Amino acid sequence: MSAGGAARRRRAWGVASDLHASTPATPAPSAAPAPSGARPARGRWLVATTEYAGLTPYTGGIGRHYASLLPALVRQGAAVDLLVLADGPLLPGADLGGVRLVGHVRPPRARVPALLARAAAVRRAYRGGAYDRVFLPEWAALGVALPAGAPLLTNLATSTRLANEVAGFTPRSFGLRGGAVVAVQSRLEDRQVRRSAGLVPISRAMQRWTEGAFAGLPPARVVRNCIDVEHVRRAAGSAGLPAGWPDDGAPVVLFLGRLERRKGVTDAFAAFAEVARRHPAARLVLAGASGDRRFEPDRPALLGLLPPEARDRVTWLGHVDDDTLYRAVREAAVTTCPSRWEGFGNAALEAKAIGGALVVTTGSGYDDFCTDGEDSLMVPPADPAALAGALLRLLDDPVLAATLGARAAAGAQRWTADPVAADLLDAADALLGSPGAAARTTERAPDTSSE
Repeated sequence: MSAGGAARRRRAWGVASDLHASTPATPAPSAAPAPSGARPARGRWLVATTEYAGLTPYTGGIGRHYASLLPALVRQGAAVDLLVLADGPLLPGADLGGVRLVGHVRPPRARVPALLARAAAVRRAYRGGAYDRVFLPEWAALGVALPAGAPLLTNLATSTRLANEVAGFTPRSFGLRGGAVVAVQSRLEDRQVRRSAGLVPISRAMQRWTEGAFAGLPPARVVRNCIDVEHVRRAAGSAGLPAGWPDDGAPVVLFLGRLERRKGVTDAFAAFAEVARRHPAARLVLAGASGDRRFEPDRPALLGLLPPEARDRVTWLGHVDDDTLYRAVREAAVTTCPSRWEGFGNAALEAKAIGGALVVTTGSGYDDFCTDGEDSLMVPPADPAALAGALLRLLDDPVLAATLGARAAAGAQRWTADPVAADLLDAADALLGSPGAAARTTERAPDTSSE
């Protein structure tokens, strides 16, 4: 790279450092003491995330996954440091299960400066500790500023490029300025993937997509997501129902996911039009945040997919991030996650653990943990007629719904945190070598990230 290019790169990360200085990383009062003495048997891990259940006000599937996974890594001999990169104050009183919270960075609101600020914060945290593994999602390119040779394991969940591809968007869809921001984020995420020491896709579908999108990838090992099965089941039986839940006793079709095309929300409405014709009393309840109204269908557009007589049978819960969501799954006649493509699908896995009757789509992450006719019903993506048929089949046959739900619940233990953590530790060793060897290699590697 030319001297001018290197200078521009240094100036870029210098801006991030200045921004980060105005929103410094602050350890939580409850942070565990710093580790000392001998190196942990399964290595020292640095994990950074933009959401974490129990700590951040907003938590989706990845936040619940990490909050379950990281304490399990600790239980199996790893020392885990957590850096939270999220706006707003952290929630008080979190039990981190031995995970050490090393900082909380509140990035600036503008998207590109926020990307740079987060990446710079991760780089500083990495330099502050002798880490054997750095475990980061590709979303938001948190690891793009790490030095060459860092023991970076990128957890392939869903990148900006993939999410937009599934939704049918290109950078031009977002206008001149918005498109430029999307292009920058996608380029940084791609750079992190290429610079990783190893990749950890969350499903076989994610690995296939990544292999098709990139040439010359780092080595990869698929490690599934996990859920807190015990907590999910307990909450399903003890929590109250979400505010706004219908109280008329009518059968509920529960949609889980953001109200976006890529999550299948338009397909769900088109399918419910047929469901409502056959079951006029049935309700469609949506548990998920709205999409960006500039690019995603709003409520009037979605209701327009229904016949007029069915439009008052729709309930909008919004984003439900507490235990009432699990009670909702238990009470619903059928739960659906009809994504057009899904990296994994934690919400569907939680529904299975509860024993809910479930309809999902084929051809993506659900294939790793759902079997059509055995523990769920599976339909092609973007096929409202097939989705309606599956929903009606379960509404019309409560015995089938109960049988599928019971089988789903019986197989949930494989997705608990401890076996998944064991697989992740083994994958890290296979990709990076033993923790001690990885640390020694990192210490010798020069910092060329600004070159």
